[in-house]
Amino acid sequence: MSKLVFLLLFFFVFLFSCVNKDCKTSSSLSFSSDIQPIFNDNCATSGCHTTSAKAGGLDLSMGKSYDALSKTGSGYINTSNPKSSVLYSAMNSNMPPSGKLDKCTLEKIEKWMEQGAKNN
Repeated sequence: MSKLVFLLLFFFVFLFSCVNKDCKTSSSLSFSSDIQPIFNDNCATSGCHTTSAKAGGLDLSMGKSYDALSKTGSGYINTSNPKSSVLYSAMNSNMPPSGKLDKCTLEKIEKWMEQGAKNN
């Protein structure tokens, strides 16, 4: 009997440790403190989307990124359907070249757009 209890306990501990945890994002996201750091760490790096490199003509360095992304007609931001935006699509498929962003980071970008993609 004690072996059965031990095995059941082990099974449930193992099962719950494998459950995907929900991403913890604040109720209101800030471009400067939540989104720009993603660009700083993954995009505005040497040879990519910096003021001197501007891969694809896009500068995602601090102080330049919001204006570049929000440029009328660019399609980078889509507040009504974030997953169809150029930004989300690229970051969910082939950007950054160093490796795909994790689910929580993508969720943060999506939520920021759903909240109106404010420059705050």
